[in-house]
Amino acid sequence: SFEVKAVPNMAPGTDPAAVAAFQQQTAEAARRGAAIGSELGALREQLKHMRATLLETPRASTTLYTQLDAVSTKVAELALRLEGDPARQKLSESDLRSISDRIGMVMSGHWETRLPPTQTQRRDLAAAEAGLTQLERDLKSLMLGDLKELEQAFSEAGAPWTPGRRMVY
Repeated sequence: SFEVKAVPNMAPGTDPAAVAAFQQQTAEAARRGAAIGSELGALREQLKHMRATLLETPRASTTLYTQLDAVSTKVAELALRLEGDPARQKLSESDLRSISDRIGMVMSGHWETRLPPTQTQRRDLAAAEAGLTQLERDLKSLMLGDLKELEQAFSEAGAPWTPGRRMVY
């Protein structure tokens, strides 16, 4: 038999359980962000297919184009909040920190250490969690509201079925 002992190289007063709990909290925020990102990616793909079918839609009106543009704009706005501005990122231009940026900074600055999180890391994670909560609400509202109406309008206009589009009964 043997006894496991912690290596005594932690900063005095460090609570390993609290450090692990903060890392778990960060992991949950990262999971939520990835799920939202995946859903937004699927929506962008769905809208791309819907746009391609408009030329094959017998009763497509300008209103249908306008609805599709409005939903696409809302999806882009949600993605901007989550992921940041890709054009600015490619040009290495400064921008407001996105939710994913905040989570990533906490992960890269804290996961390779056993030190307690800094106040900045705590604030960044709290801001990211609040942003995720609002983003989840807004995404759900978009999917149950404008997107559902758009899918209904596509069905009524005789649009061909597209991947990701729910059947309307």
